[in-house]
Amino acid sequence: MGWPLYKPQNDCIAWCSGKVLDFDDHLELGRICRMVGKDLIYYGWASVEAPVPAGFTVAYRTMMTVDVASGIVPFAANDLDPIILVDPRLDQHFVINQRGTLVRHFGRPKGVAAGHRRAIKRIESAARTMGDKVLANNRRVDWNATEIEPDIMPTDTIVRFG
Repeated sequence: MGWPLYKPQNDCIAWCSGKVLDFDDHLELGRICRMVGKDLIYYGWASVEAPVPAGFTVAYRTMMTVDVASGIVPFAANDLDPIILVDPRLDQHFVINQRGTLVRHFGRPKGVAAGHRRAIKRIESAARTMGDKVLANNRRVDWNATEIEPDIMPTDTIVRFG
């Protein structure tokens, strides 16, 4: 989706994974979204041996609510453009803009099935290159946790004068 492997300055999206979610889990995901103060992109796995995620969910903060969209499909228009997340049921899609913010747009691209296959191939390829490497700053959040361990990795601010 264009998100770097390092922690960017505008770190407003949390990437999460775990079990395949049911309805009650969506409520919990919305609560965690509010607790961490970030939008969430969640990858659900059918098992630890599964080669690709079984489902994708987005928890998206608005001014008054947290909207949880499940049944999301990763989509790649080609081999170079960033992957976007398409919600075929509600005719919307999610992209990351130049500020690193998750943005919801209404409408969906044409050829979702072909774009989905292309995106899954890219995700599999990226996962193979990473192997078992765990990214720095990962945090575990147990379901029903009332607090989340603090992010202790300071990041120096990059200032660019135009």
